[in-house]
Amino acid sequence: MTGNLFERASRVLPGGAQGWLRREFHGPEPLVVVRASGSRIWTAEGRELLDYHMAFGAVVLGHSDPDVARAVSEQSERLMLHGAGVADVEVEYAELLVKLIPGSKGVVFTVSGSEAVMLALRAARAATGRSLVVKFEGNYHGWHDYSLYNVKTPLSMGGKVAETRGIPRETASTVEVLPYNDVDALRSFMAERGGEVAAIIMEPVAHSMGVVPAEERFVKEAERLARTYGAALIFDEIITGVRVSLRGMQDYYGVRADMTVMGKGIANGLPVAALLLTPEYFSLFEEGLVVASGTYASHPLSMAGGLAALRKAVKMQLDKVLWRKAEEAAKAVRDALEEAKVTAAVSQFGGSFSVHIGLEKPPRNLSEALKADLEGYRRMARELRSRGVLVSPNPLKRFHVSAAHTSEDVEKLHEAARAALAALK
Repeated sequence: MTGNLFERASRVLPGGAQGWLRREFHGPEPLVVVRASGSRIWTAEGRELLDYHMAFGAVVLGHSDPDVARAVSEQSERLMLHGAGVADVEVEYAELLVKLIPGSKGVVFTVSGSEAVMLALRAARAATGRSLVVKFEGNYHGWHDYSLYNVKTPLSMGGKVAETRGIPRETASTVEVLPYNDVDALRSFMAERGGEVAAIIMEPVAHSMGVVPAEERFVKEAERLARTYGAALIFDEIITGVRVSLRGMQDYYGVRADMTVMGKGIANGLPVAALLLTPEYFSLFEEGLVVASGTYASHPLSMAGGLAALRKAVKMQLDKVLWRKAEEAAKAVRDALEEAKVTAAVSQFGGSFSVHIGLEKPPRNLSEALKADLEGYRRMARELRSRGVLVSPNPLKRFHVSAAHTSEDVEKLHEAARAALAALK
């Protein structure tokens, strides 16, 4: 059955899946998912897999959470799509987000995180009258032309590199890439060109080179330099929002961003992202100076599901729950690696963790992450899957927990990791 569906998918979807990251899951055999519940997924061939991928971290409560599913179902019977004015559930969801994120006055909803980032950059350029955006290597901010540089290619391998064809040179000239966690490089660049910079955008915890937190001095210096040179500071919290902190990384680091982009966990994986705005940037949208639109933005089904998910997350203090569960899961993998006498750095922060085989300490940046045994990780991921545990096959991605993961799941992960590592040896 899986083979037939995969063959059909390959005829109508490039590589048999949506995007190259999803296509990686088709090795060594195709992965066709037909059902998911809690911490498990089921394939078309009837296989049950314990899921430590959790939709790139978007699923924080667990697959098909009953409260979220109920809210979506009830909303579908009441209002599916209106396309005019505002829906009641949209107002309630926005109010809760604004209440949680420090310094925010309002929110603009989009369907995806990529769109929310594009809007943030547009607003920064509108406010400053400048074009240049500073991003950091190893930070992923979506698939659009203003983001896809040096996500998996370090600056040491040829400077600024676009990770896709089709980006105009004129667009590329408006983006500068700097090394992550390098205070001196950021200071030096801003001293030379700070007056041209519209925005500094960063992942306060990078998730495309494993799990790599920004160092506090780096974050605080980015905030200081943004203020000094009149640039916007944008936090991309599409992964860290809820998964690390319900109040965002601004609260954790004690800084204030001008705009915060959130998604994934704020709606337990429903298609919604949010751009949280301080008063200055809120006014740009309020006065129509910056345009944001989209028929499916603020879709009532996503708003209802997101509101239910976020209310539940707040009630159960989900960020604390996920932190504890991720610590337990990371320890299980770390113990298995130590038992097998495999050198590896297990880096855990919030509800996610990563494994860099061959490294003695967690990496601080992309260049250090790429020194790991990448093929060794891929082999481990394949062996885990053969033993019923699904993790990302990409060595620069990460493991994710959800509220649905149990102590028994951690024990299964530990046993599967021990068996996988034994097989590799």
